[in-house]
Amino acid sequence: MNSDIKIEALNHLNALHQADRIDNGDYSTIYDGLTEIETLRDRDEALEELWSQLADVTMDPETERLLEPFMGWGVGVSRDEIWHWFDRRHSKGIGHLLYSDGIDRTEGVAKLVYLKQLCIECESRTCQFNRGGECRFAMVHERKPRITDDDGCIDYDYQEGEC
Repeated sequence: MNSDIKIEALNHLNALHQADRIDNGDYSTIYDGLTEIETLRDRDEALEELWSQLADVTMDPETERLLEPFMGWGVGVSRDEIWHWFDRRHSKGIGHLLYSDGIDRTEGVAKLVYLKQLCIECESRTCQFNRGGECRFAMVHERKPRITDDDGCIDYDYQEGEC
């Protein structure tokens, strides 16, 4: 919860308590709920449960907008707005919620996936960056290989010996 909102809520709660407008038991329960620090695991599990509930909410397939209310969002709210809300709150982001396939999509893994996408088909069987017909230069140097129409691969690395 945003700390400013939490402080404001605690101030309102304390004012109600000081004015004897709230029972001590209720005050303690609400206060504990606002001040408890939840673990990421607990928070992620709660968000994953809400995410699974979102799957049951009807959306217009053409506009990708809600056709019924969900949580605090009303009819007509865009799917992207809801996804951004989840992305900002889940420790592994929207990618984890969307794909839930056990793949770690944290920053380091995302970088490797990106670099792997830069690997291209390669015919230079004697290049040390060639692995099974695929150029792995990007995985080593973190950039695309330089290929020109005149010279081919400028980053070509000749390998002596058998392939």
